[in-house]
Amino acid sequence: MTGPASEDRLLEKVLRAVRQVRPQHRSLDSLDRLTLAVALEHTLGRHIGDQVLADATSLADLADRLRTPADRSTVMDQHPAPELAAQGTGWLDEGAVAGDGTRLWHQAQISTGAVVGGDCTLGKGCFIGTGSTVGDRVKIGNYANVFGADVGDEAMICPGALLLEDPAPRATTPDGHRKHPEDWSRRPVTIGAGATIGAASVIAPGITVGAHALVGLGAVVLRDVPAHALIIGNPARQIGWVCRCASTLDPQLRCPACSRSYQHEAGHLVEHVIAAPAEQPLIE
Repeated sequence: MTGPASEDRLLEKVLRAVRQVRPQHRSLDSLDRLTLAVALEHTLGRHIGDQVLADATSLADLADRLRTPADRSTVMDQHPAPELAAQGTGWLDEGAVAGDGTRLWHQAQISTGAVVGGDCTLGKGCFIGTGSTVGDRVKIGNYANVFGADVGDEAMICPGALLLEDPAPRATTPDGHRKHPEDWSRRPVTIGAGATIGAASVIAPGITVGAHALVGLGAVVLRDVPAHALIIGNPARQIGWVCRCASTLDPQLRCPACSRSYQHEAGHLVEHVIAAPAEQPLIE
């Protein structure tokens, strides 16, 4: 049962979080509510529903609403991701997996049945949909959406990018009923290791983007992308080749930034590795 002492402690925690945001103010009217939500979640260790902040008229009212179980997170099968208190809280749905060292920033979500590898960074508000598999050391930017895609190790999905999987999207079946997962076909996107998907770009269902390719910002990709290709535009077209460091190669397929060189082999661009000279036998 909640007593006066616990109520005072809760109000003090709320006040402490507010002071981190606006030290000189105690009214909610002038607060940046999104920043306050992050501070409160850090301080209280739980998700703060949007409606709670929107409806609270004062700090005392906010504390009272936070004491009410009905005003806690409305999605009861979501859990704050571990080891993320300092960065803001993301959500791991029931049955979702995040590897060791992976960080979810505020409002990032990994859906049921999605698997994210280790040492990844998921930016604010990004979404990893059911059926997605994300490799290790992947960076996914703010508000990017990954719907069922297979994303290779060390790939980068920049802010606002869309990786789609439904080739015939409709809200309802032909007879007017709401669609369920069994009512649509999956054609997931595949992103190769080390590839970069530019900000606000759109990858159509079923497309494969090769390893270390670079998709320019705002591109609309409607056909497969070779490894190391540089593509831009709507619809996207190839305009060059890029190194694994992301610099554009010169006409001789050499990188001006890191001195790597490449060559065409069997229709693919591959890194040209110069073999080290063989060791000479010792003469006694």
